Amino acid sequence: MATTLLLSKRRGATFALILLSVAGPAPRAQDPVDPANRSTSSAGDVAQVALPVDPDAGAPFPITLDEALQIGFRQNTALRVSEIGPFQAAEDVRAARAIFEPELFGEATIQRTEDPTRNVFQPEITRLSYNGRFGVRQLVPSGGLFDLSYAPTRLEQTTNIPGFPTRQFTNDFTATYTQPLLRGAWSDYTQRDIRTRERQKAATELRHLRTVQDTLIAIVNAYWDFVFARENYRVVFQALELARQQLARTERRIQVGDLAPLDRVADEAEVARRREELVIAENEIRDREDDLRRLLFDDRDGLLWRRGLLPTTPIGQFPDAPDLDWRSLVQIALRARPDVRAGRADVAIAEIGATTAARDVLPQLDLVGSYTTNSTRDRFSDAWDDVFGLGFPDWSIQLELSVPIGNQAALAARDRAKLEVERTQRTLIDLEYNVHAQVRDAVRQLRTLAESISRNLESVRLAETNLDREIAREQAGTSTQFEVQERNQELQEARSRLLRNQLDYRKAEANLHYVDGTLAVAEEPDRGEPQSGDPPAEDP
Repeated sequence: MATTLLLSKRRGATFALILLSVAGPAPRAQDPVDPANRSTSSAGDVAQVALPVDPDAGAPFPITLDEALQIGFRQNTALRVSEIGPFQAAEDVRAARAIFEPELFGEATIQRTEDPTRNVFQPEITRLSYNGRFGVRQLVPSGGLFDLSYAPTRLEQTTNIPGFPTRQFTNDFTATYTQPLLRGAWSDYTQRDIRTRERQKAATELRHLRTVQDTLIAIVNAYWDFVFARENYRVVFQALELARQQLARTERRIQVGDLAPLDRVADEAEVARRREELVIAENEIRDREDDLRRLLFDDRDGLLWRRGLLPTTPIGQFPDAPDLDWRSLVQIALRARPDVRAGRADVAIAEIGATTAARDVLPQLDLVGSYTTNSTRDRFSDAWDDVFGLGFPDWSIQLELSVPIGNQAALAARDRAKLEVERTQRTLIDLEYNVHAQVRDAVRQLRTLAESISRNLESVRLAETNLDREIAREQAGTSTQFEVQERNQELQEARSRLLRNQLDYRKAEANLHYVDGTLAVAEEPDRGEPQSGDPPAEDP
């Protein structure tokens, strides 16, 4: 079976470990069989245990760890929420870029005025004017504002003075450009929002990617916890099986008169205790299966709790201690981890804000250039020809200066922006230190667990030998029931420690990829998603 995680070729050989199941093969997953009808010839034999299935779910659907990651990647509800963030950030970028889009404007006015006679030079006069103005304006990357407008006017007037013009047409064509020279000037200032939004979008995408990795590591852990619960059920069942065998041997000795009837009490108590452990182990399977379901599926079809799961990737690991260089892994993590890259984006955003705030402290100094042509005629066509024939041009260039007194608001904003840069830089440094510590710890955990598994294998072998020897001595009359029970307990504990170390090794293996930022879904097609009516599957 292909390994679940995407590994580099350099590290692939290290993790090409033997996949062996600690509990060995088992029959089909069906109704549990009465343990009293099973037997083993020695402590070293593995009982054939039919694992319990969820009565509320359909037939168990076989699922590998790779397939669980693929399904969870598509359906996990937390990821469905997180993936909206990058799309929202992309819309923020689009909105920021819109500041350079040209703007059309226009206005129209009808105005009527009446003035009474004041003197011979100001006779009674009635005016009716039709005014319009329309054009286009646009902000340019240098921070300048370009404004181009055309304003036609029609004036009709009546008066009691003969020869006074009754109709006039006025046309104005104006082009104006205003360029800031200090505050608000040049492209680094005008494009600050665009660059900020772009980095915020990158940071949002990286944080979503880290959320994906958070979810994947949660799925990996839940999958192995489910496998562990199933294998632990086998270990507990094996201890119950041996307790039952001991009780059966005691019963036979009582029948032939070697033991008194009261000697069965200790064995019956041991069987009762093992049964209680088996009930707890079965409930643990239910809990861990629910945990995995919740991470893998949404409940849009109402079948969340009816999907039976049968993990087929074995937990068994008997590895040699991996030879890993934590320094090279740290370098990989600093390049690959989304949260570290998002931290760098936060620093860049803070630096943009500091640059902008420093520019806002400066005085406002604008260079304004204007070019205008206008004309007033009795006919509209004559006024049009004068304007666009540039018959009467006017132009001007001016400097406009504005200096704030005190300027404490801008100074405070500048100093705060500097502090924000310092804060994000310190946060990034702290995160990088944590990466070093996490990688070192992950490598150390793998080495320690590999050595522990090797030692536990020997412990299991010795515990099996001790139990076989104690059973033989008890049958020969040189040992007691209590000693057999003690050896049975030691064997169960040894098997449980081995299984727990294998679980921890599997989690530590995935955690190493999580802390160095390379945890991802395998690029393999999955076999679909489990449905409640799928046929029964083979138990691995």
